[in-house]
Amino acid sequence: MPPVLVGLLLALVGAGLLAAVPVALAKNSEYVSAPSCSADRRSDSCRTTVPATIEGTQKESSGRSVHYWLLLTEKGSGHVQRVRMTGSAPVYDAVRAGDEVEVTRWRGEIRTVRFGAAAQETKASPADDWRLPLAFGLLTLPFGLGLLMIGWWLRYRHPTAAFADAWPVTVGMVTATVTSCVGMASAMVTDSVQTACLVTAAGIPPATGLGALCAWGLRRRERRAADTSDIAPLVPGERRCVDATVLGDVPYSVEGFAYLVIGDGRPATTPDPAGRVARRELPETLTVQRLRAVRPDDVDAWYRSYKHDYSYKLDHVVIECLDGDQPVLIILSRRDAPMTLGALTASPTTA
Repeated sequence: MPPVLVGLLLALVGAGLLAAVPVALAKNSEYVSAPSCSADRRSDSCRTTVPATIEGTQKESSGRSVHYWLLLTEKGSGHVQRVRMTGSAPVYDAVRAGDEVEVTRWRGEIRTVRFGAAAQETKASPADDWRLPLAFGLLTLPFGLGLLMIGWWLRYRHPTAAFADAWPVTVGMVTATVTSCVGMASAMVTDSVQTACLVTAAGIPPATGLGALCAWGLRRRERRAADTSDIAPLVPGERRCVDATVLGDVPYSVEGFAYLVIGDGRPATTPDPAGRVARRELPETLTVQRLRAVRPDDVDAWYRSYKHDYSYKLDHVVIECLDGDQPVLIILSRRDAPMTLGALTASPTTA
């Protein structure tokens, strides 16, 4: 799926999740502001607080998470209720069988359990309902925007840009990724939406700085990769089979022939890693024109055909040749370029 579609989907999902945060906050505000009413009155518009007795505790493991349950009986009721708590502190760890607590009900469910001065919310409480939509909203929205930027760059800049011009993509994606992680973590550990958003916003400048540092490092590597002046042709001392792809409208450019045999007569393409079968020799009419780095317009074709990644562009070079009037390109790794040049050129230099 194209990055722009994935980015648009993630951005829409993130926006939808963030839109759910005010709804969750409104529900919690409604719970907090609800008036108290007597224990014998049950109404959705008020909260009731009644004493209860702890009958026991239970801890259940579910994958990597742990669920904490209180077993309690409300005063005047012989029915033992099982209430799931939000973690183990402070009430769950403190109570024992026979302890007296107070439970607060709202809209038919126990929302809070109090033991002395300590109070702990249950999983039915709306107090933390804002955390998950905020966390995943802050995770998906920045990352989606980063992918949208990559989609824009691929559409409008990539066909003509040099590798070094890709620094906005590196800065943007690193910034988006780090911001997403900071946003999700802050939503899970802070005590309010405002604090989580402030922490996320404060993380943007250092995330951008990290992205700039990564872009600077990649740019240095790309500039080194673009310099082929240190590659000189060498005579192959023995038969070798190197990874190389030959592209051009010539009979020895065959899909699947991903190897080049050198040091054994004329260089020949082959699909055999050992170079023993199905060899197609490169003719004497093939002449080397120049050696250069891989360009973005090269990579489009090679990426679709051979699934090469970004590191492939930096670690490989292209030998431009002519077979008569027909251009021929040979892509291979930098370490194999000297021997291959030596096998292709008429008068190679020695090491």
